[in-house]
Amino acid sequence: MFILLFLCGLAVTQAQNLQVNTTEGWIVGNIASNGVYHVFYGIPYAGPAAPTPPSRYPGLFHAMDSNIICAQPSANGLIGIENCLTLSIYTNNVTTPKPVVVWLNAEEYTTSSTTLYSFRRFIEEGIVVVSMNFRLSIFGFLCLGVPEAPGNAGLKDVIQGLNWIKTNIAGFGGNPNNVALFGHGSAAAIVDLITISPRAQNLVHKAVALSGSALAPWAVAYDPAGYANILGEKLSYNGKSRSELAKLLISTDINVLGSALNGFKFTNNTPLFAPCIEDKNLNANETVLTDAPINLLRAGNYSHIPYIAGYVNREGTLRAEEAAFDQWRVKMQNNFTDFLQVDLDFGTNRTAMAQSIRDFYFSGSPNNLDIEDYLDYHGDTLVLVSVIRGARERAATSRSEVRLLEFAYMGTLNSDWSYHEIPLKGVKHGGLLNYMFDFDLRPADEAIMRSVVKRLATFAHVGSPVITGNPTIEWPAISNDRLYYLYYSGNTLERMDGPNTTSVEQPKFDPHSTKMTFWNPIYSSSYKAPVPVSSARRVVGFLYVCVFSIIFVRLF
Repeated sequence: MFILLFLCGLAVTQAQNLQVNTTEGWIVGNIASNGVYHVFYGIPYAGPAAPTPPSRYPGLFHAMDSNIICAQPSANGLIGIENCLTLSIYTNNVTTPKPVVVWLNAEEYTTSSTTLYSFRRFIEEGIVVVSMNFRLSIFGFLCLGVPEAPGNAGLKDVIQGLNWIKTNIAGFGGNPNNVALFGHGSAAAIVDLITISPRAQNLVHKAVALSGSALAPWAVAYDPAGYANILGEKLSYNGKSRSELAKLLISTDINVLGSALNGFKFTNNTPLFAPCIEDKNLNANETVLTDAPINLLRAGNYSHIPYIAGYVNREGTLRAEEAAFDQWRVKMQNNFTDFLQVDLDFGTNRTAMAQSIRDFYFSGSPNNLDIEDYLDYHGDTLVLVSVIRGARERAATSRSEVRLLEFAYMGTLNSDWSYHEIPLKGVKHGGLLNYMFDFDLRPADEAIMRSVVKRLATFAHVGSPVITGNPTIEWPAISNDRLYYLYYSGNTLERMDGPNTTSVEQPKFDPHSTKMTFWNPIYSSSYKAPVPVSSARRVVGFLYVCVFSIIFVRLF
């Protein structure tokens, strides 16, 4: 009897574990721990290096490995693996075509979250969710403008993954003609870059970019060869050829690279490795980005799809660690010009403009930079200004609606703050994600979570986040006359009978008008767009001076 019951239970389990036929063969998934939907972890969408396709499966592929992450540096050395180009699919019904949300996550193009997000709320809204790995750091964004390292491998990974989704997602209940690309942090800039790449045409039909923009000073590399050479020198490289440098970096043991990648910080808002403007003469058929994002947006040379940009009201928490452990406030006090973003070229007026910017942000604390002003400055120059600029620039030429979101709701999920010596007076970078993916919320935060998820899910379904109801809270698209945005605010109050939420969700216009009035003329007169890697010789000398004399900080 026991054996019979065991076999019956095994048969039920096998029946529940959905099997899907893909271009590489049959795969089998698993049931989510809550038993509500199917999950397929670690599906290869490319060979070890995109755009090569994955190999066919020798038999039934068990898509159950949820621990695959791409190789990336960490404080404890290299983590992850090189052969990491996989995606995971979450679906509850494979019979009816549903919208697809593709989720990308990365910070500074260097790390990705090892947290397994819960997409349950979106699945409950009738959406198939796909999370995708792509190469990071030197493995994804080494750009030397030579055949060995043309650049943008990480972007090409994403495009390969989107092609795989277009071909295979119908088997998982997804609609290949209704795909929304979501990203946060540097992955939001990747979302932007994918939508302006000619190689991604018709692969993405809607986009959501949160806390990042292709117009951010860190989004596209200004001197990719110069920065790669800094790493080369750390590895005792003394050659002069980019091809030689590429061969050295590619042939270096991955663990040696992982150790060498630690200890780099740049105060001009640039990462060590980032997407680049490629040399289109190398391989035109594989080139992802051939011009500066600002030029492509203004020319209208991009995918005109419904688009949402968003940010939180305390993005400067990205630089809280540097304030707490690296003495950045002291360094800013002594050498403020070191901290001007790389995308501004003031020429001989650099000192005067630095003083003007410093006065705007730190006028109340000339001798001891206030922590709130510090966070404000870094949040604006890293994220806020470029997100608003990017949304405005896209709206000016797009044939589809462009919307903007500010999330300033201080709920209970914003309390997990690591730097107790730094007061948190706003929503930290990444705080919005808690209300998108954490389904185990306190009752006080449920209303905000439901609104955020419902709006984004509705956007994935129909291309508009406006929810009809009683009352209907509008979210106007940006127009030629008004820079509209949706504003979430409020907080959670603790009462005698339990927590109570006071939240506000309202359409407004002209976000942070005082700040944007300050920055708009500066960017109009002094913005310096990134150039192709093949042209880097014209700027490398200037950047070397900055990197070695001023900006480069080694922490080892």
